[in-house]
Amino acid sequence: MIRKVYSSLPKFKTVALSNGANVVLADKTKDSQETDSTNGLGKSTLLRVIHFCLGSDLSRDRVLNHPDLKDVTFGIELEIGNSVARVERNTGNPESIIVDQVLLDGSNAESESLANGKSKLTLAAWKAFLTQKFYDEAATSLDGPSFRDLAAYLVRVGKDAYSEPQQSFKGQPGASKKLCASFLVGLNWKRQHSLQQSFNIRDQLRQASGALKKLDNAEGSQSVGELEAERVTVELEIRKKKEEVESFNVREDYRDLELKLGALDREIHGLLNDNHTDERLKDFYKQSSKELPEAKDGRPIEILREAGAVFSVDGLKSLEDVVSFHRDIYKNRREFLITELSRLEEEISTRGTKIGRFSDEKSEVLQVLKSSGAIDSLIALQRTYTDLVAKREGLVTLIEERRKRERQDDELTERIDRDRTVLRADLEERQASLDEARALFAEYMKILYGKPGRFSVDVGTEGYQLSFVYDRQGSDGVEQMVVFCFDLMIATMWAKKKRGFLFLAHDSTLFADVDPRQVSTALKLASEEAEKYGFSYLCCLNSGSLPRAQLEEFNLQAKIRVRLTDKTTEGRLLGILLPPVEKQKKKTRSKKQR
Repeated sequence: MIRKVYSSLPKFKTVALSNGANVVLADKTKDSQETDSTNGLGKSTLLRVIHFCLGSDLSRDRVLNHPDLKDVTFGIELEIGNSVARVERNTGNPESIIVDQVLLDGSNAESESLANGKSKLTLAAWKAFLTQKFYDEAATSLDGPSFRDLAAYLVRVGKDAYSEPQQSFKGQPGASKKLCASFLVGLNWKRQHSLQQSFNIRDQLRQASGALKKLDNAEGSQSVGELEAERVTVELEIRKKKEEVESFNVREDYRDLELKLGALDREIHGLLNDNHTDERLKDFYKQSSKELPEAKDGRPIEILREAGAVFSVDGLKSLEDVVSFHRDIYKNRREFLITELSRLEEEISTRGTKIGRFSDEKSEVLQVLKSSGAIDSLIALQRTYTDLVAKREGLVTLIEERRKRERQDDELTERIDRDRTVLRADLEERQASLDEARALFAEYMKILYGKPGRFSVDVGTEGYQLSFVYDRQGSDGVEQMVVFCFDLMIATMWAKKKRGFLFLAHDSTLFADVDPRQVSTALKLASEEAEKYGFSYLCCLNSGSLPRAQLEEFNLQAKIRVRLTDKTTEGRLLGILLPPVEKQKKKTRSKKQR
């Protein structure tokens, strides 16, 4: 436990503590209240000093991190067994802790030996040592609460720390509340942590899945079943392309064969066109030969006579020549048609032979081209095959990712259900220790308000659920007294086991709205329990709010360890008055300008 709080400040009011109740009393002549600013007397500052020596983060402490407190050493004396060891920490070098070596004896804490039986630890090593020293069960697990986590309940600082039993600071995550409370009450905190981890992972998984689903819906993405169908289609195309690639025969004369094929095509088309023309001409000649009349020798003379012509003997001879000429014309016309038809048939036949030969040659070239190809054609074919394989792999990956998320969600849900089942079964096995906690809380509330309160523990959706039921709900200060009873219950339970950090401190904030009768009763109760079970209880009070009439039997004067006053600067805990930081900055800038 803590035996003394001191500082290198010349006028700092050293506070000596002992078993039982210890009161720090603030005599105020002004209507000021202790806040996080620097205009208080130092009650809350005393608690901050204790936290500072026990490894708190200086950068988050607006009082001790004040520029006027730079390079100030604060210290505490810790009583461990039969030994008393000093712990000192300087605001100018907050990452180092100086302790008496005797405090580290028997531990494996990393430290640097100094002169005069002192050792130096890093801040991280100091916090790890404190966890190991006072809460070794938590120290053996990476999942356990640290000493700093638990110290925030034993020495509550700030108004928000007194709003509810399970909250030690404003904005504390629910998981942290459950873990610390379950550890302090003696529940299965490891399983609670496992359950919370599963919830966190599942929440992250579902958030990621939700975001992906929104993206998929925006892009018109397919379902898993549709993706599987597309995968099968792509795999069929892959097999086909693979066969084409494997059977592909590269020919160096591929381009020459392509040119030859083009030439053959042109030759065949030319011959076909010529044959088409000659076939039409042949049909015309055949039709003409059918329509050609037979030659009649007397027909020319008949035509002339019908016209009224009279012929002499010499004229008739000339007409015979005309008839002979007419006969020759008909004869020659018939012979011409026969000759032309014969010629056309022969040429068509010759072209047909060529067409057949060229067609056979074309088929051979096509067969060669079909069974082989140029290197760039093979490359293009291989590229198509590779693209199809990549597409299939992308589909397989996407399908697997979606199924993996679904499997993970199912597995996490199963693990959560299993952890909850274990917590319920474990809760039944811990009824004896829980009954002790319930009995203490009920007793404390009955002493304060005449009726027992009820402290219950159940297992809900997210693990342990601690609840506090009491009469006179809504009365002034009752909620704060529930915090008092919870803290005293925890301190008493650990003190009975002679384990943990046997120290409990409350600021005047706890009693601000509490009826004076309950304040008096609470002080007496805490004093009795602390003396009975061997722990130290520190209470910071304002003298103006003391229920003096109810404290006649308490012997308050014997419990006062230090009195603070705002009559003089030296009457404050630090022995100095810290100006507001903003004014301090302006003062510094003014000096620099000079």
